[in-house]
Amino acid sequence: IYKHVLRNAMNPFVTMAGYSLGDLLGGAALVEAVMNLQGLGLLMLDAVRSLDIYLVMGSVLMGTILLLVGNLLADIALVAVDPRVDFSSVTAE
Repeated sequence: IYKHVLRNAMNPFVTMAGYSLGDLLGGAALVEAVMNLQGLGLLMLDAVRSLDIYLVMGSVLMGTILLLVGNLLADIALVAVDPRVDFSSVTAE
């Protein structure tokens, strides 16, 4: 089971783990609202409500950077997990 099933199941798991890094800020707003905590989630929510454009742009930029870093880390981990994935033959045009 570990040799065949786990090796094939790790590919989508690693890919989705990279996508979920950017979702951490979105889930933070819900947790902070329920538990009455102060943090980036409620700060972004208050910025949207009060139309603070610069803070909203900064939070979207931060979420985008987290998504890109998560995808980069997922691609690097995918090369380590799955030996069939090989980025050495990809050429830039």
